[in-house]
Amino acid sequence: MPVKLEHIHTPTAADWQDLEKIHQDTSATGFAADRSALEQWLADGGWIIAGRFNDRLIGALLAQETPAGVTLSQAGVRSVTQRRGVMHQMLHFIQRWAQEEGKTLVVRDCPENLQPALQHRGFMAADGELQYRHNG
Repeated sequence: MPVKLEHIHTPTAADWQDLEKIHQDTSATGFAADRSALEQWLADGGWIIAGRFNDRLIGALLAQETPAGVTLSQAGVRSVTQRRGVMHQMLHFIQRWAQEEGKTLVVRDCPENLQPALQHRGFMAADGELQYRHNG
């Protein structure tokens, strides 16, 4: 399932519908932000990194620029597309973007069961968080 990565600052009406579906499918374990929380997130300078397939958002996570780098949080994938490599592809493209832009990616409060997967992708434990540093 080929996924295109997008950085969304202003979701379309269809994007809001898809984000709500991601929220409904994963709010207990991942993408907990509902529309009002997302609107506030965007107003505060954060953005949504989304995976799109066939013009629909099927995965999303929150991103925010901090002095330490770009902090990633609240990852979620639609239940109908889970176990098809969506988050794997999203992380691949996010890491490529970070390399191109010279950014460090930071993941705080990562569930323990997800840490090995991130470490396998090159994230290193540092100061109580996981970091992916660009090579440059």
